Amino acid sequence: MTQVRIKHDPPRLIPEASPSRSRKSTTPLTHHEILTLMAPFSRRGLHADLGASRREDRLLRFRPVPLAPTDALPIALESVLTLELDQDNRHRLVRRVTDASGLAAMAVVEGGDVEQLLALMEAIPPRRQFGVHGGVPLARSYVILAGDEEDGGPRAVFTEAEAVVEGVRIAFKADRFRGAPVELKLTAPPGLLLDVPEDLIAVIGWRWRPLRRIVSYWRGAIRVATREPERTADIERRLGPTIEHLAATLRRAPAQFHGRHLRSRWRVTFQRAIPLLTGLFILAITPGIQWLEMDDDSILRMLIFHAPPFLLVGFFLMREMPRLEIPPLPRPLRQQDWFKPLDSKAPRPAGAGKAMAEAET
Repeated sequence: MTQVRIKHDPPRLIPEASPSRSRKSTTPLTHHEILTLMAPFSRRGLHADLGASRREDRLLRFRPVPLAPTDALPIALESVLTLELDQDNRHRLVRRVTDASGLAAMAVVEGGDVEQLLALMEAIPPRRQFGVHGGVPLARSYVILAGDEEDGGPRAVFTEAEAVVEGVRIAFKADRFRGAPVELKLTAPPGLLLDVPEDLIAVIGWRWRPLRRIVSYWRGAIRVATREPERTADIERRLGPTIEHLAATLRRAPAQFHGRHLRSRWRVTFQRAIPLLTGLFILAITPGIQWLEMDDDSILRMLIFHAPPFLLVGFFLMREMPRLEIPPLPRPLRQQDWFKPLDSKAPRPAGAGKAMAEAET
């Protein structure tokens, strides 16, 4: 039997170093180049970590900078700058901000002038790369773009985010080029499967779509603005309620979900049925066309008889394809836990069992 393999290479969310750098021979950084490059960094109190730098790869790493907790962000962070130098004058400055748990948020800016790259990076505070929602740290990554004065100067474009709630890893990804909805991915710890209802996040609001199981993880979507700069601001507004909802839900027993979100679950059922109801409505009114009195040159007649191609074009122009389905009716959840072990020896995420026990009591 012939096997066909389909390979899909979507656009990178955070631009990586050019592949040509690894293929072509590069000249290692000299001490003179390092001293020349260090001037704008030294003026800001940033010092190179020569032990962590890779001169042969033209990569210069700086010493970590601790960020103390604040009232707005009550967690300690650490920021590390990395400068990737290209011989074709296409440099890349990366700021990696991490918390105590190991969550990492990246900010990336590219260009030819190192001092300008550093100025653009400083325009976006490092603490913006993290947030705390419902007691859960959220790491947010951005690409920083240089804007005109009319556009408000440099701006950060959201690319992805990550958080861990009760052992569940939550990843958000946003396409920077097509304005598609933000993709959400829920992954259980190794050895476990996540057992959640499809409307887990859809009960938050109309913009949150039902989840779909993809082998070992769940995938959903959040509708947001399509154009910048409104898109990034809209995404940031949606992430907080999503994390807070998941934290509040996963810390309780599954049996409580139905009662707490009963009205929202029925709204989700109606929302999922809209594509099917629309199709049935069109089929129902179609026979009535024969009783309409229309002239041969009537615009209404033209629209009716050309409705199928118009609907087909509109279908493919939609940002997300509608799903024709008979949605399941909301029912109480019968499982005792949010996780199903793949085998009896699978480890449970830390704190999950305790949270369930406290919720049941």
